[in-house]
Amino acid sequence: MCDDGYKRPEMISLGKIIQVGFAEFAKCGQRIEESGLAVGSGGNMSIRAPGGILVTSTGSKLSDLKIEDIIFVSSADGEQLYYFGSKKPSSETVMHWTIYQVRPEIQAVSHVNVGPKDNLNILTSTKEIAYGTYELAQDTSKYFKISDTVMLKNHGVIAVGGSLTQATDLLIEATDKNKPYVFAPGQTFATPSST
Repeated sequence: MCDDGYKRPEMISLGKIIQVGFAEFAKCGQRIEESGLAVGSGGNMSIRAPGGILVTSTGSKLSDLKIEDIIFVSSADGEQLYYFGSKKPSSETVMHWTIYQVRPEIQAVSHVNVGPKDNLNILTSTKEIAYGTYELAQDTSKYFKISDTVMLKNHGVIAVGGSLTQATDLLIEATDKNKPYVFAPGQTFATPSST
């Protein structure tokens, strides 16, 4: 058991873990592209993995992912990351890690930097915070206590799910401003406290 509360095996095969997760990353990246939500390198995805998370690398194109674009992160302590890979993990990795801590039952996070800014059906963060910061991670995670989908003020949409496919489906649905769905089943709109 590590300081962050996660159990990590003494030995893991990172190559095998990345290879197993890659197919779902590639499929979901293509779905995001087909939905018109892949704009350059504007987005990131992650899934839970034994001993940490797998996350897309910084600057990767979701619509054209390569296996080397999937990075294993073993810990994210504040803005300090511990990772394995030939590239750096997404600048939003701390946000992903923090959401997993708030929602231990979820298995994946999907995020794009575009979305319907005027969609009143999506729970929206109240202030614009610089991306890639611990402050954004802390602020965003509080919204996921009450919703599976959140619009980050001037920074796109983020969704969580039991799999990357489920999170990506929810992300795509949430960006359609003509659909009323946004909250987790049984949830009603509420603004989370600042604590």
